[in-house]
Amino acid sequence: MEALGDAPGVLIASAFGDGTTGGGLFAIEGSQAVRVDWIASMGLAFDGRRLARNLRCQPLDARVGEIAIYDERGVQRYLRLDAAAAVHDLAWDGENIVAVSPWRNAVQWFSPAGEVVHQVIYPGPPDAWHINCIALRDGVWYATMFGDFGTARGWNSNACEGRGRIVALTTGATVVDGLTMPHSLRWIDGMWLVCNSELNELLALDESGRTIRRVPCELWTRGLACDDDFFYVGGCQRRNSHELSGNAQIVVVDRQTWKPVDRIPVQAHEIYDLTFVPRSLHAGLLRGFDVNPQRAAEYRQYRILSELGVEQPRSLWPTGDQLPWHDFRCTVSCDAPRQCTSGELLEIALRVKNRSASFFTSAPPLPVYASYKWLDPATGAYLGEGRALRNPLPRTVFPGETIEMTALVIVPQHTGAAILRLTLIQEGISWFDDQEPANATTFDVTIAPAPVPETGNPSILVR
Repeated sequence: MEALGDAPGVLIASAFGDGTTGGGLFAIEGSQAVRVDWIASMGLAFDGRRLARNLRCQPLDARVGEIAIYDERGVQRYLRLDAAAAVHDLAWDGENIVAVSPWRNAVQWFSPAGEVVHQVIYPGPPDAWHINCIALRDGVWYATMFGDFGTARGWNSNACEGRGRIVALTTGATVVDGLTMPHSLRWIDGMWLVCNSELNELLALDESGRTIRRVPCELWTRGLACDDDFFYVGGCQRRNSHELSGNAQIVVVDRQTWKPVDRIPVQAHEIYDLTFVPRSLHAGLLRGFDVNPQRAAEYRQYRILSELGVEQPRSLWPTGDQLPWHDFRCTVSCDAPRQCTSGELLEIALRVKNRSASFFTSAPPLPVYASYKWLDPATGAYLGEGRALRNPLPRTVFPGETIEMTALVIVPQHTGAAILRLTLIQEGISWFDDQEPANATTFDVTIAPAPVPETGNPSILVR
């Protein structure tokens, strides 16, 4: 299979494993699973705007839950859930996070501040039921569990077959029974879909619990997502198997024939969850905690120096010495707006290529920046007052290397025709285009008058 079906975005898999494979998030591109990061993870929950991700934590390590919430820019919020332990599955309930904590036999609703606002707790010692996954259907929450064992982790034996069930969470009423270690509950097309994990299969059940479809997957099943054409089922070797050398897979099942048509290998031992996210949010997952470019760049630079054996460097960055005159050579390319407004702040995506034999860096004492000039097309004179904004390079640019960055440009207090020229400057030394015109990119721009601001008293927002 060359690609996913009519997919609503990028398929994301959460995974964990041992010291050989590690864990993390994976993005499925065609028939390949591309690693996003190495942070072992379990439940995923996407609400159309944000992805909540459960960072795996064993109860013997720390009785706490950790949730990272992502938007298109990266990690938006981190929640430490002190009232949880060994969180497995996640869901959204409006602004609240719903977390399944098998160790506490509980499903708990947490506010954006990480406080418990509601919970359903089943009786017994820790992990006596192994409640693991939840689903919302018509305003009612349902859960999968391994069964009522009455002892701590009593399910971790050979006595699980047929004791698993789907329950209505608040009443405890059994909706479906006879399952064996079930996970990944979904209500799709008027039927329950569930991973009957220990029997290595995906089941489709009607409302009465009767089996409609049974899809053998040949692996311990957990994690389920779908698009218009396929079901995607996570599969791995049983955790106590002697075959742990095998990696996990995503089994692709045709929704028309209910037959497996592809298997996508994942470089981890176990998959927990699968969900689709928009491509823009996939970019946020790749960015992760590096939402502050300066902090991220400083950390990367320190790590490079540390790996080279420099434990306490005198400086994180190479110094910006004066470039040789023959090395004022670059290529700047972009797509600048042809019309703008007087006084407007523009954000322009630049591609900058270093055509010299020197390094370009924004480090002192003579930093190299991306900047711009506004010129009168008739006289070539500068337009506007004050110094143009200097845009630091996101990192040191090596000879022959091309980088992408965003440059901030202020439109001058001028109306009519103008020329915008974008280039580099070494502060205190020279503009690059003064040494060679090919070092700049130039655009003819029409500047419109700024709108007249409204008069009157400012509005005051009272909370």
